[in-house]
Amino acid sequence: MGYYTRVFCTTKKKPTVSQILQNLKLNGFNASSNLSEPELMSDDWTHFELFYKEGKLPILVEVNEIEASDGLAEEEIEEFKEAIGKPGWFDSKKKKVLKHLSKTSFILCNQLPTSDIDDDDGYAINGELMDFFRRECEGMIQCDAEGFYSEGKLILEE
Repeated sequence: MGYYTRVFCTTKKKPTVSQILQNLKLNGFNASSNLSEPELMSDDWTHFELFYKEGKLPILVEVNEIEASDGLAEEEIEEFKEAIGKPGWFDSKKKKVLKHLSKTSFILCNQLPTSDIDDDDGYAINGELMDFFRRECEGMIQCDAEGFYSEGKLILEE
């Protein structure tokens, strides 16, 4: 069973897997993927396996775009909106998250193999990957059983 983290991104353009791997390498991670060279250079990817340590299962990386994922992205956003519920008059954190969800163009979803993840390297590379999308794609991070993060701080618990 896996643990899921997401980045709800508001930009229309997503980076290539090559750009993602370059960023990870610049930040000290020895990362690779299962994609071919032409696939690495395309921004038309939907999923890949992120290898971060020999002998460990990869992190499964998937992107679901609004109007291009058979309704999966829209369905996931609606489920989160329902779970958050209607904000109260002074509930600025809920309002911030709901507003961001409404502006989302695509969702980066990472499945971490909790049964075989390196506690240091696996979680660290996932954190850097999510932060890259937060910065480059105007994203908001969400982690299962934790909540939504803004600028590295938990702002809305699940």
